Amino acid sequence: MNNIKLIRKTPLALSLLLAGLTSQVYASSTTSNDLTQLDPNAISASAENSQYGETADKAFDDNQYSKWLTFEPTGWISYQFSTQQVVTGYSITSANDAQQRDPQDWQLQGSNDGLNWTDLDTQTNQSFASRYEKKQYSFNNQDAYTFIRLNVTANNGANILQLAEIELFGGSVTPPPVDNLPLQDSQSLNQGSWQHYGPFNVTGKVKATTSGSGDADLYIGLGSQPDTANYTCASTSPTATESCEAQGNNLYVSVYGWSQTNYQININEEKDSGGGDDGLWQKPVVDFVDMNPETEGSRLVNRILGNPANHMAQRCIDVAQVLYTDPRESSRFRNLRFELRALDPWGNDFVAYKTGRDGSGEMTIAVSTRHLERLYRESGNNDNSIRDEIDGILYHEITHGYNNSPITRDGYGDAGPFWAFTEGLADAVRIGAGYHKTRQPDIGNSRRWLGGYTTTGFFLHYIKQEKDPLFIRKFNQSAADYPNYTWSFDRVFTDLLGVGVEQAWNDYVQFIQSGGQLQY
Repeated sequence: MNNIKLIRKTPLALSLLLAGLTSQVYASSTTSNDLTQLDPNAISASAENSQYGETADKAFDDNQYSKWLTFEPTGWISYQFSTQQVVTGYSITSANDAQQRDPQDWQLQGSNDGLNWTDLDTQTNQSFASRYEKKQYSFNNQDAYTFIRLNVTANNGANILQLAEIELFGGSVTPPPVDNLPLQDSQSLNQGSWQHYGPFNVTGKVKATTSGSGDADLYIGLGSQPDTANYTCASTSPTATESCEAQGNNLYVSVYGWSQTNYQININEEKDSGGGDDGLWQKPVVDFVDMNPETEGSRLVNRILGNPANHMAQRCIDVAQVLYTDPRESSRFRNLRFELRALDPWGNDFVAYKTGRDGSGEMTIAVSTRHLERLYRESGNNDNSIRDEIDGILYHEITHGYNNSPITRDGYGDAGPFWAFTEGLADAVRIGAGYHKTRQPDIGNSRRWLGGYTTTGFFLHYIKQEKDPLFIRKFNQSAADYPNYTWSFDRVFTDLLGVGVEQAWNDYVQFIQSGGQLQY
């Protein structure tokens, strides 16, 4: 039993995505109507047959005799709501002619940025017995989404995919009641039982502490009640004495009985006095998790950074101040979980990875202690190599937590403008902070400003250095200022600099070729 407990107590959460969890206390109120309407600007797809009018919008025109068709056996089609909706069901209508073109396997997915998707429903081995047959599906969901996507991973054997109609059912969610703070309670829990409190909506931090007998574990979830794999904060000692804190809207505090327990809980709001070095800039909650403290890489990080959690929290503020003028605009990034670990959860060697939905206010960053050990040896045991590596990773990844995202017709996986903006901006922030010294400008990339990462990053850094010192901040703001589908590199550059992006890129190339030096 002790061995099982130790494994369970080791933090292994790979993502801070809190989606699809059904509330056990408060039920959401939704309506059952078709939420879609024929709006071509709200509809996009992986591909379509535009030559014969079998386009994506035909899937939402309430006409079973028209259809969406793509000349691939798989594909996706998405719908963007004007306001977030809670989808709890959908229907698919088969199109005319070949049954082999019908969808067979798919996921219905939700997203709030058009980039990161959460599976809401999965179906396999589906078949339509006749043409124009409507099949309806329902599922449990209480989360509201802006985008809904049908991602078809297999059809019934043809090299063409088609369907006649999609309907989405649900409605807006009724906000649950909010508990007032402070709150005190005493309870008894059996092994494996939960007690949930909240949600809490306060301006400061929610801090919870427990004491008592037995073994009670304490969790905080953002947006949904937590469980042992999905949470924002967890305190899981082998006693009933636990402490957790987090900041944000719709925070749930939950107690889990690892064994029989009698516990007392205190939940309070801790308000920031506004003092200190950060002023009005609010540091996110940093959960620094040292998975392998016995490793040399772990000892290096703790020795060199001193207080890793405080160091990382300050780096979050540093990134926010690059991207924003007003601290209130940056406050949505609330929680960073930073893991030091020797191997990834599957036992493989790795360098670093990030999980979590960009723009959600939360993320997990994991860095390999083995990678840090190698880096330290290769640098001649230079402490700065560890500090610079950690800070470089933080500057890039934390930018994803704070930055705005433009509304474009492409997604992150399409390696187009959205992707170039996302990764180019993150690298530009890292370059500007001086943590990309081993990289150089790449003016030979055939994709030019759409090359992403350092290709786009050095280009944006050049604009900041040579044209406008506030350009990075303005470029980030442009993603929020332009309405749906009107954002583009060329429009932003023209509006901000008075020249199109192609001319700006050509100026950049000439600058580098003429011996110009970027400061970083």
